[in-house]
Amino acid sequence: MTRRYVTDGHVGGIAKGLTHLVRQATAEDLPRIITVHQKAFSDFFLTRLGNEFLRRYYALVLDYRAGTVLVSEHCGILEGFVCGFVEPSEFYRLMWCNKRTFALPALSALVRHPSLATGMLHGVQRVQVSASRGPARSCELSSIAVAPEAGGNGLGRALVQAFVAWASSMDAQCVYLTTDADGNEPANALYRQIGFQHTQRFLQRKGRWMNEYVIDGLGTGEIARCVHE
Repeated sequence: MTRRYVTDGHVGGIAKGLTHLVRQATAEDLPRIITVHQKAFSDFFLTRLGNEFLRRYYALVLDYRAGTVLVSEHCGILEGFVCGFVEPSEFYRLMWCNKRTFALPALSALVRHPSLATGMLHGVQRVQVSASRGPARSCELSSIAVAPEAGGNGLGRALVQAFVAWASSMDAQCVYLTTDADGNEPANALYRQIGFQHTQRFLQRKGRWMNEYVIDGLGTGEIARCVHE
């Protein structure tokens, strides 16, 4: 049975009078998930890798035993999603084992946009490092997006809260995420308001500083056990 989360103006922070359904996604939702991703992250690296790369990535999250994609609907229209996975190192090992699945769309994107080469090398290194280590029983919130036309009505908050509830149901001790540190105050403020604690600021690559946030209390571990190093 598909698990559903109903949010309203009191629970999810959504404008009074609106009701959204937050539910687990299925493979049939992938085209709409990709559309929302492209609208929300039009100039980002993953978007430039193309539709097929995005489809294969989100499909892998759905196929992973401890992964999920939650989507938000209003009147049958998918307006946002959040995805992530428990035991991130296991997921990244799975991604590395399936590297051939991602190779063709990545190479096609590289032919179209040679400037993506540096980002691809960084991405490969990140997958390899993440596959080799990670805090036990942690959960990574890897991506969240709300369609621009649906922004400002609390969907982001509702999706994050639903994701944390899902992680708790999976016996995760904590949820962590990274987000841009500069020019991204609404997102940073949202995570702090929900209860995430800022654990570090780091340079992901030249010119791009990131913030890491952790929310603990899902299990019995202390927050220090869940910091992603």
